[in-house]
Amino acid sequence: MRQLYHIKLLVFIGVVVVRSLKAQDDLVQIRPFGTNPGNLKLMFYDPGNITEKAPLVVVLHGCTQMAKSCAEQSGWNKLAKLHQFYVLYPEQIIINNPENCFNWYRAADQSRDKGEPASIMQMITYLKKNKTIDSTRIYIIGLSAGGAMSSIMMAVFPEVFDKGGVMAGGPYKSTESVIKAGTSMLGMISKSPEDWGDLVRQQNPGYKGSYPELVVFHGGIDPVVSTNNSNQLIKQWTNIHHADYEEDEHYEHFRNQEDIEATIYKNQQNQEIVRYYRVRGIGHALPVDTGKCPTQGGKTGLFSINKGFHSAFWAAEFFGIIKQPYTISGATTVKPQSTHLSYSVPMHEGSKYLWNMPAGMWITNGKHTNSITVDVDYQSGYIEVTETDANGCQLEPCKLWVEVKE
Repeated sequence: MRQLYHIKLLVFIGVVVVRSLKAQDDLVQIRPFGTNPGNLKLMFYDPGNITEKAPLVVVLHGCTQMAKSCAEQSGWNKLAKLHQFYVLYPEQIIINNPENCFNWYRAADQSRDKGEPASIMQMITYLKKNKTIDSTRIYIIGLSAGGAMSSIMMAVFPEVFDKGGVMAGGPYKSTESVIKAGTSMLGMISKSPEDWGDLVRQQNPGYKGSYPELVVFHGGIDPVVSTNNSNQLIKQWTNIHHADYEEDEHYEHFRNQEDIEATIYKNQQNQEIVRYYRVRGIGHALPVDTGKCPTQGGKTGLFSINKGFHSAFWAAEFFGIIKQPYTISGATTVKPQSTHLSYSVPMHEGSKYLWNMPAGMWITNGKHTNSITVDVDYQSGYIEVTETDANGCQLEPCKLWVEVKE
């Protein structure tokens, strides 16, 4: 009898543990979190393995989506568990918008003190008080209407976000009424960089701080939101960073991927402020890379297409919240025209190594190995390596800043 009791107890404990582990992977609704003037839901993901102050990523879903489908398709939760950060999913409700869109086109939802932006900010404030969040590392990104709301949040709360992302969205205040929303989405609204920038500056007349850096994703054949919206957004964001609307780096095939085009814009200090991924061959959808490797993730669906490009991973990499598997060994400060410099990472049997060098640095030996020899000219930059292991999985890229000076 005692043995039977112990067996039942063990089974019960096992069921509780399984349910607990499962719950840990689910989104949790938190309420109340404030006055909630925009009438939104707070859906939250805690990976359960955080032991110190950690980043927070705010992810805004697109029209007809909910937080759960957005989380599944984007793959943000997998990244959060691997790299130890929290994810907030504000969720629209049908009573606010019949298509479950964030109301990015309404003047009542475009300022910091009312409507949906105020609700999202209340969520962030609540989580900062109740979770171990690093307030210097808060990020926001959204798809479609969620992308447009991300623009709003970065424009009206620039002091809150370190960096942000917009996927198939548009610039802040491309319209202020539902009547003109369609015109905006079709890309028929264009302004000068200064005029776009002024719309943001007018929201923050006394603000002297910096604005978030921005990553943009857009399908090259998007029939719903024209890619001109991303062009106008880049005009706006380069202008508020006091930079020109001229690309500084362009990669026709990012990391040898045929359909991924990347463009980088820098400020006067030669720092990257905007990165634009244009994805050929997809429309109004999120590009993902379904698979089990650390740099893969996401799930295909109505607004999600497998392109071998995990957009959430590359957004997180831009945010700087991807943990490197190891560090690159080598000198970080070198003199101009130095030669025979050595850089290396740990060697693993069966692995392949892809090194990327900035302008002004060249690999002279060991190009596809774990140890390279480098010559430099006069320009500083990041040396980067990506390892593909024996199972064919790419590991997270590793970077090392090398300063070239006398």
